[in-house]
Parts: sequence; structure tokens; C-alpha cells
Amino acid sequence: MPQVSYRDSSVAISSSTRFDPQRFAGTWTRLASFNPEYDGAACKEIRFTPMPDGRMAVAGCQPSPGRAAGTVLYTVAPFGRLEAEGAEPIWILWVAEDFGTAVLGTPSGSFGWILNRGDDIRPDRFRAARELLDFNGYDTARLRRH
Repeated sequence: MPQVSYRDSSVAISSSTRFDPQRFAGTWTRLASFNPEYDGAACKEIRFTPMPDGRMAVAGCQPSPGRAAGTVLYTVAPFGRLEAEGAEPIWILWVAEDFGTAVLGTPSGSFGWILNRGDDIRPDRFRAARELLDFNGYDTARLRRH
């Protein structure tokens, strides 16, 4: 089955030089995504945990039918890029100065997320996150707010 893409792959995509695994650690709320499979309450939170070996554990739902929630261990590559064998890389496209809001995506455009530390987000910050997705080639008309 062909992979769905929510971004124009001809547009350059960039990741954040500001990424810091220790400051990024913790539970984030997924406020918006492109894939409707993330709409369920079980998919609302995602947790990032730095490991002693330098990798990052990412725990959250696995949206594919029949797959349980799980944790994937990612290698932390330069510029906010998380890589794991057998999994698509996750790029931190932007993180706010206070590490309270972040935008994540993939070079393929198979997903894009707006994450926040909790449910409440200022309208200007949400707008900035949405504009970041647009800048990186995402079709923000397809973005679903949760």
C-alpha cells in the first residue's frame, strides 16, 4: 500500500539546532496532526525519555490497527533528528525557546505533529507552529486539530 504524504517533497525540510534531549524530555500533548488515526484519546500524549546510553525513548500509541501502544528507542542525531532501525526518522522541525511547544515531522511527510506541554496553547503560538509546517512543505489544509 503506498505511503500517504502530507507534504510536498520538493520543498526543503529543516530540523532544529535548538533540540536538547534533556529539555525535550517529558510528556507532550499532541494538539494537531495530519493522520486521523491519531484522533483517539489513547493517542493524545507522547512521552520522550532520554536514556543513559544517549538514545531517546519515544512512547505513545501506534496508530495502525491491531498494534498496541509501545516505545521505540531512537538514536539522537545532530540537529534534532531521531533515528531508529525499522522506523521512519522523526525530525524536530521547531521547538519554542521555553520548550513548551514543538513541531515534529518526517522528510517523507508521512506525519507531522504540533505538540505542547498540556492542552492549552496561545493562539499566536499555534499559528506559528502551523506556519512552520507550511514552510516545510506540509499541506496545512489537511492538519487536524485534536
